[in-house]
This record gives sequence, structure tokens and C-alpha cells, in this order.
Amino acid sequence: MQTQSNKAKGAAGFSLIELMVALGITMVIMVVAGRMLAMSLNVRARENQRTEAIADAQRALQMITRDITNAGLGLRTNGLSSNDPTATVYGDIRVRSNLDAFTEAAPDTTTPGDDVAYELINDTTVTPAQRLVTRQAINTKQISQLANRIDALQFEFLDAAGGVVTPDKAVKVRITVTVSLPSLGTPSAPGYQPPTRMQLQSEATLRNSLLKQ
Repeated sequence: MQTQSNKAKGAAGFSLIELMVALGITMVIMVVAGRMLAMSLNVRARENQRTEAIADAQRALQMITRDITNAGLGLRTNGLSSNDPTATVYGDIRVRSNLDAFTEAAPDTTTPGDDVAYELINDTTVTPAQRLVTRQAINTKQISQLANRIDALQFEFLDAAGGVVTPDKAVKVRITVTVSLPSLGTPSAPGYQPPTRMQLQSEATLRNSLLKQ
């Protein structure tokens, strides 16, 4: 009987202190793991935001650059105008061209795609309001959204030497798009991503100006 009693005492479980220490260690590990998970999720979300925003801005830049390159084609002017050529945020540009110049007897800009306008607008129909780059086909009155999360759109009208001129004298246009990404998370919290801004630029040389040289 004495032997069985000694065996029972030797098979006793963890003490209360050992359980509390183990529980404390487990909780610390869980807190650290939660912080690391929150950080990785915020970093991943920010990278997804950045990728989507840059892709949108690049698509907008490519389309704007393409239309500006064709500005004035088949016309006696360069086909460029702007309501506010010095705007640094809400920039706008109107581009006219005669894309069928080689098949038409007289200059005509009534064909779809011959007369388009780009501008940055503030869309207040959503909450929070956001700025959008839009393309308007003047002849068909069709407006399409090219990119959102845009903070600023700027057009600089340049001569051949790179000097700033009025739109009607320009042979080149520098387009600058500023992309704004909001913050993610709570300041001072693990994985917090502060708001950031990025700039993308493109420079379009009018093909019409090259043909006249």
C-alpha cells in the first residue's frame, strides 16, 4: 500500500504556479502573434492600394498622352486649349484633332474621338468625396472615369526648348498625376501605415509639330 501511495504522489499534475506561468507565456505569444498579423495585413493592404492606384494612374497617363500626341493633326492649330493652364491641382485640357485628315476633303473634328477633354473633378456623390480623372468625348457627350484616388492633375504647356508657353503655342505637354493613399490603421498601433503621396509624369510631343518641321 505504501508503494502505491508514493506512485500516486509522483504522478501529480502541474502546480497552480506552473499553470499561471504557462498561461502568461501563452498570452504573450498570442499578443505578439496578433501584432505581427495586424502589421502584415496592413502592409499587404497598403501594397494592394499602391498597386491599384499606380495602375489606374498609368492607364490615365497613357490615354491622355496618346490623345495629346495626336492634337492638331490635320488642323491649322495645335488643337490644345485649357480653361486654366496654370492650375496645379484641378488641371484640365481640351484636345482637338482630325484623325481622318488623310481621307477627308476639309478639316472636320466631328468624328468621335476628334474632340476630347480631360479634367480632375471632385466627386461628392460618394462618402468620403474623392477626386477623379475623367475623359469627356465632346462630340458624343460621353464621360468616362479613368482613375480615382487622384490628389492632383497638372498640365504644363511647353515649347521645343522646354519653356512654359500658352496652350496654343505648345509643342509639348508635361502631364503630372499625384496619387494620394489614405492612412491604414490607428496611429501608434502596430502596422499603422501613414498617408502617402506619389507623383507620376509623362511628356507628350505633338506629332503635328514634328510634321511641320
